[in-house]
Amino acid sequence: MQVTKHEISIRRMQDDVQDYELMAKWLTDEKVLKYYEGRDNPFPLDRIIESYQPMVRGDDPVIPCLFYNQKTPIGYLQYCALNDLSDTERQMYCLEETEDVYAIDLFIGEIQYWNQGIGTKVVSLALNYIFEQLQARKVVIDPHVWNTRAIRCYEKCGFVKLKILPEHELHEGKCWDCWLMATNHKKSVH
Repeated sequence: MQVTKHEISIRRMQDDVQDYELMAKWLTDEKVLKYYEGRDNPFPLDRIIESYQPMVRGDDPVIPCLFYNQKTPIGYLQYCALNDLSDTERQMYCLEETEDVYAIDLFIGEIQYWNQGIGTKVVSLALNYIFEQLQARKVVIDPHVWNTRAIRCYEKCGFVKLKILPEHELHEGKCWDCWLMATNHKKSVH
């Protein structure tokens, strides 16, 4: 993935120390960890390399990307095809078919860029790529129910809430409910 629209660009992570150092910077910041991974679960550089290098090298189905605002790296986005879900997982995610269905996840790691509409632009750009280039039929995401800022962003991009996934994700020592959200169309956001 290498896409750009206006001041936003998204590219695949590279197997180099600069990309890993960016991720370590973001995933050791307590303000970022409050929303992604948890403040009790930091990722220093050695853990970043251990966790993300298999994805970067293509040994994992998840595609890791970095995104930029005006050529400044500010966050992380990942996507993956859900072709190989079990019957139980398909049922949980309300998916009769998983062919051409993708999941995404992301965070803005540079907190000075929060609350500026950049997440909406990044999600819109990613959706355009996934629907146009990868020929997706549907894209899903599963934010914590308490993450109202992220949910508003996803709704602006065409996602709708399908159902609550009870105690879906362990975050800071507690299993939290998440919203299963999906979109089956790209919605251009300017």
